[in-house]
Amino acid sequence: MSLAAVPHVLVIDDDHAVLGMVCDALEHHGMTVHSFSEGKAAMKLLEDPLGPPLDLVISDINMEGMDGFDVIHRVKSIHPSLPVVLMTGQASLDYAIRAMRMGAANLFQKPVILRELINNVYRLVGLHRELRLAEAGLKGLVRETRHFSFRSDRMDVSSTVMHLTDRLVPMGFASSSNVDVIAMAFHEALVNALEHGNLEMDSSLKGDLFAAQDAYSILRNERLSDPGFAARAIEVQMDASMDRYEVVIKDEGKGFNTKKISRISEDTLAAQCGRGLALIHMVMDEVSHNSKGNEIRMVLFKK
Repeated sequence: MSLAAVPHVLVIDDDHAVLGMVCDALEHHGMTVHSFSEGKAAMKLLEDPLGPPLDLVISDINMEGMDGFDVIHRVKSIHPSLPVVLMTGQASLDYAIRAMRMGAANLFQKPVILRELINNVYRLVGLHRELRLAEAGLKGLVRETRHFSFRSDRMDVSSTVMHLTDRLVPMGFASSSNVDVIAMAFHEALVNALEHGNLEMDSSLKGDLFAAQDAYSILRNERLSDPGFAARAIEVQMDASMDRYEVVIKDEGKGFNTKKISRISEDTLAAQCGRGLALIHMVMDEVSHNSKGNEIRMVLFKK
């Protein structure tokens, strides 16, 4: 994915080995990185009116002094719309819920799978820029319905997330500080429909960023070139009114046993892959599936 302007990412971690690894990966993919080993120094850069235009903050949670929760609180008080991604070596359900409620766009368990982190950063930077441009022109909207139908090989997940998200703030279902969290939930649902539904792929194939072979991407490309998988459709519907925001996504895959996600476990949240449904349930007010397990309905209510 390419962006017109080079993304500026602020990274905070008091583990120098992790800090170096994450920064190297971001720089390898063309980003400008501002790295700090403690939160207070990083906040000085954020507060500097002459500082760089930051697109994203990545912070460890467990740090001496100013921890990751302090960081996200401070970031959101200064720049409410700036996305924040948290990392932790001690993932727990309480951590995840607290992080999402504070506006964290995602939470990664250490050791971080770099490929997933980089992809997440690109998505959030692009979404962050596009949403800020779109929101101003949508004030006063009171109702809208959208219906998309895509072939698997013609679906652009990122642009679809944009179309599902750009009404949230103007209509009052999200604020600038948490819209990225909801966008991530929509992204996870769309990826599940495309890759795990229509393409019938298993998350266990995902490898790390610097692996010689990425079996998951290879299989994904093969199946997108196979007419039997590529022609399968994904239906996406959005219905927004003054008090309810509903998104329904349906694929043509085999479905899955929805009882598997009846409870959100800490093991599920600690997993780097295959945890999308758990995140969706934490973010949305209501989540339901059809009996086959190939349709998800996500609802937000006006607070």
